[in-house]
Amino acid sequence: MPLLLHSERDESMNAERMKPILLYSYIFPFSCWTFDVTATFYAINILHVAAETNPLGWPFGALGALSFYIPALTFTYLLLFRIKNRLSPVIAVLETALAIGFGFMNLFAGLHNVGIVHMYGGGEVSLIGYAALFGNIFVQLFFWTVFFALILFGVREILIRIGRKFSP
Repeated sequence: MPLLLHSERDESMNAERMKPILLYSYIFPFSCWTFDVTATFYAINILHVAAETNPLGWPFGALGALSFYIPALTFTYLLLFRIKNRLSPVIAVLETALAIGFGFMNLFAGLHNVGIVHMYGGGEVSLIGYAALFGNIFVQLFFWTVFFALILFGVREILIRIGRKFSP
């Protein structure tokens, strides 16, 4: 009898472990997006040292990232938990990698706005302003972590229990 180094059971267990990790990976893009929005708001509306170059203008330009992140998150969830296909996890990984790439774009845009604030803000920018901008990253990481944990585990468990209660 040959020695099995990789069983089908191990593969299915690894796939089950990968699902929450992929969904939790969306914490990074959402956090970077909120950092970008906060830094843009601070530079445009509070200090008046920047302008929005997006044709939609401010604040509608900020919704452009959400128009990608929310459908991408929904599609990834559907691929991982609802659509039973052999290629579903692969497509979910690619979709998540694309969302993380867009998250880096938002992070760099937010850091660019912080640079504008630093360069043109003059004496108006205090240490508290910088602490608020960079502290926002950690606050948003915490917020989105709790949000995704509630969605992934809380709402799912609630729906499962409701389904058991109303099933014949």
